[in-house]
Amino acid sequence: MEDVEETLPVYRPDVDPNLFEITREEDGNWRVSGVAIERSAKMTYFEHDGSLRRFQKLLEKLGVDKALREAGVQESDTVYIGNFELEWQD
Repeated sequence: MEDVEETLPVYRPDVDPNLFEITREEDGNWRVSGVAIERSAKMTYFEHDGSLRRFQKLLEKLGVDKALREAGVQESDTVYIGNFELEWQD
């Protein structure tokens, strides 16, 4: 009997979940949209310092903070990520 090697399908997302987009809304507020960052915002307990620090590190890792700065975000600007409203602080 011959050994038959089966190949399993490899599933890859159509879009990189770490990609994000920054837009400036008509009211002057900022919006960050993207699969990973919005999912992380939903899972973050912003009332707890440890959770907030983890979220801030993710912003750095994904490059969101750098991109916001390059786009012109200023101290105390409002930044929306999903349904969450954050006040930008450097």
